[in-house]
Amino acid sequence: MALANQPAGAPRAPLKARVVPDAPGGPIAVYESADVDADLNAAIASGAPTPYGRVLWDMAPRVAHVVSAMELAGKRVLELGCGTGLVALVAARFGARVLATDVDDAVLDAVARAARDAAVAVDTALFDVRSRAPLPAADIVVAADVLYEAPLAASIARRVLEAKARGSVVVLGDPGRVFRDQLARILADAGVDAAFSADGVVVI
Repeated sequence: MALANQPAGAPRAPLKARVVPDAPGGPIAVYESADVDADLNAAIASGAPTPYGRVLWDMAPRVAHVVSAMELAGKRVLELGCGTGLVALVAARFGARVLATDVDDAVLDAVARAARDAAVAVDTALFDVRSRAPLPAADIVVAADVLYEAPLAASIARRVLEAKARGSVVVLGDPGRVFRDQLARILADAGVDAAFSADGVVVI
């Protein structure tokens, strides 16, 4: 779920495969940091953002299960701040045409590697939700574990409204961070209800 730019040359720990045994459709492997502490220390030392996208966070499996229950065959699915790309991989497994986006090209390389391992088709692209660039076209827009800063929550809310205005379904996952309430308030002010389930997922 990386959404903040990683400066060129910032040191990174190697990646390791992590199998998600209960992924929809069967076990699937993603790639995450082999040494999260080393990545965090390197980010602090270099002034780089914390490398959130190199970890599989708890909401990705939950969002993946919700998305997998949708009618996905032939649908365009866009994942924002894809991180390890679990949701994107699962959507592709169920027949969706998937674009996984992030601002960290190394994260995208890892997602592409995982897609090859799983024999599914996942396109990847650099995309910053905070930019003014329009969202890539999609029938379903998903994002898991991205509401970890106030500016990001505001940007995600803006992207939700953009997606809804063009007819997309939006699926968000968040474990209950304080910025989730900020997103909900922004959406409520625009007339959009974002009532998260007890599992931390909302379909808008």
